[in-house]
Amino acid sequence: MKKVKIVLWIIFLGFIAIIFFSNKDYFLAKQGIQINLLFTEPFQIQELPNAIYFLVFFLAGFLIAYFISLSERFKSKKTIKNLNAAATSQLEEISVLKKEIDSLKASAFNSKTASEDQNITGET
Repeated sequence: MKKVKIVLWIIFLGFIAIIFFSNKDYFLAKQGIQINLLFTEPFQIQELPNAIYFLVFFLAGFLIAYFISLSERFKSKKTIKNLNAAATSQLEEISVLKKEIDSLKASAFNSKTASEDQNITGET
């Protein structure tokens, strides 16, 4: 499985390299960004290659998605912990009930053999 994972990562990185090198002129072209908030004067970001903007916005989106899913992960971990605790307690209860059934079977067997012993000794 590790080899398959490595091969898939190599293929993925190969596709990224193909996209980058086939569009090298666009990614290396410098471009500035201007943000106009209407109530202040426009904010100008210096000219950077388009590849830097792609990386910055990709990482920003990745971090936003990570922090949005963080609360769900904590809830999932708590649910898993509670379910594991419930399963453990139920397994303990099952083992107690099995022991109780075994003891009842043993006492029923002992009382049955005792009554049979009395019948045998009473007949002779």
